[in-house]
Amino acid sequence: MSSPATQPVIVGIGEWLDRPADPRDGLEPVDLMLRAARVAEDDARAPLLQQVDSLDVVNLSSWRYRDSPGLLAECLGIEPAHRAYGTVGGESPLRLIQEAAERIIDGQSRVALICGAESQSTVGKAAAQGITLPWTHWAEDGPAPLRGHTLVHPLAAALGCDRPATVYPFYETASTAHWGQTPSAAQRESGELWSRYARHAAGNPCAWLREPYSPADVTTPSEQNRWIAWPYTKRMTANPQVNQGAAVLVTSLALARRAGLPEERLVHIWGGVHANEPGDFLARDHYWESHAQSTVLESARHLAGGVFEAMELYSCFPCVPKMARRALGLPARFEPTVTGGL
Repeated sequence: MSSPATQPVIVGIGEWLDRPADPRDGLEPVDLMLRAARVAEDDARAPLLQQVDSLDVVNLSSWRYRDSPGLLAECLGIEPAHRAYGTVGGESPLRLIQEAAERIIDGQSRVALICGAESQSTVGKAAAQGITLPWTHWAEDGPAPLRGHTLVHPLAAALGCDRPATVYPFYETASTAHWGQTPSAAQRESGELWSRYARHAAGNPCAWLREPYSPADVTTPSEQNRWIAWPYTKRMTANPQVNQGAAVLVTSLALARRAGLPEERLVHIWGGVHANEPGDFLARDHYWESHAQSTVLESARHLAGGVFEAMELYSCFPCVPKMARRALGLPARFEPTVTGGL
């Protein structure tokens, strides 16, 4: 364990939802991050934003800026020594928090801010209505995220298997067979699992969708729940049509104490683990398990002393928390989330 001077703690979190009646009134991603950052500072109960010397921005897909961290820093009126723009990946927010914690441990940073936001709901509605959004100019020369055909094998791209919704079914069907399930049994497990996520989301004021869907609501196709790609309906997949921003403030235990923050409000960052699968999914040896996931889960369990009091198993698709449950040896009925996941 680090000394108080270098022990990283989360001191503030902020979230912001935007539901404009008119797309022209919608907040662009940098504004969502700015508001979330200020909520995080209010949550910390200390004026920390002006002390931020480390700023990380999660990769954006709904809008392109030439320099997202630089623009956010300008809006905040700060000049952090470390400014970084993350790569695409569902694990990236956790990884950025871990890397910020490591900089505090190494004495390279005192106060770190990690932000992310998307405004795809507004962007999509504006496009459908032919509205030009009065936002920061779309940067044609800004960093374009690596996605789809830029990541997979050319053969997979040629056959149309170049999006998450067409790749994760490989894992869904392979794991179903490996676990000796019928397709209907696998769907039931997915529906029951996603229903538990929905129940938690229903009680979360920052969730975009707050309907407590039943397992049947999740898995039964309908006009409101169309097929995406077998075996996934719309309610079984990630929803990109949101306007949401989030921010996390991390500092040292010593600085938090000097700022007078109550000990019971500090979240100690105990540790983190990161691993990668080959980017080309055809280079992976099988699809009923993720070696990277199993490795990080086992390592995290070791860091936690073998016991978790709460979990947040992020995923765009049900097969991932289903694999995580088995990797951790958890019973079929377990609570995979405290926030509602996706």
